[in-house]
Amino acid sequence: MDAMSNVIRATLSEQVHQELRARILGGQLPGGHRLLPEELANDLAISQTPVKEALLKLEADGLVVSGLRKGAMVRRFTAKDVEELYEARIFVELASIDAAFARGAVTPKLLDALSENLERHAYHLGRDTLEDLTTALAYDREFHHRLVAARDNAVIAGWHERILAQTHTAYIYLVSDTRPVYGEHRDILDALRAGSVTEARDALERHLRRSGQNLLDNVRRAQAGGDVP
Repeated sequence: MDAMSNVIRATLSEQVHQELRARILGGQLPGGHRLLPEELANDLAISQTPVKEALLKLEADGLVVSGLRKGAMVRRFTAKDVEELYEARIFVELASIDAAFARGAVTPKLLDALSENLERHAYHLGRDTLEDLTTALAYDREFHHRLVAARDNAVIAGWHERILAQTHTAYIYLVSDTRPVYGEHRDILDALRAGSVTEARDALERHLRRSGQNLLDNVRRAQAGGDVP
């Protein structure tokens, strides 16, 4: 295979990765859904090779699990998974608040971007469709990503984005309540505007612990009902 063919295959593999990732985050491929390369290749009208490569990338993202006899599967999150995700988020996001203040990154530009995010987020929180849920969760990810990005560490920001995508996937599968998010994000933004690192940290930690407990309760209910292994 020549160099150009390798480039084309790599590009196609990334396109498939982005398409399947969007379907997972959009709820079209829910937790537990089997991802069979042959079926996906037929659906996308391509060969199985880029599909298999894309599934490996999704596994690295933490959105897919493999090793199954009938192919890969969209990941279903256990109680331990949720506890670990939120432990990691609390660790990274609180430290990012400290770092953002320390480097003077809590600027009017950042505050305006968070405010705009919050208003767009609010519209979708008030509606009940799957599309609105996934859009609301996307705005939620953006809000938290901006907080972490303000510390100006690309490695940490990239790691955090993968964690957010996993949390998002768990929320869609378990249809968790996202309504309190607007008020909690507003509290974080108000503390940032006031220039109080302590109040911003406290508001962010309250939000993450409430959100994590909500998701954890739903996972445990699903496990008790036999919906999650």
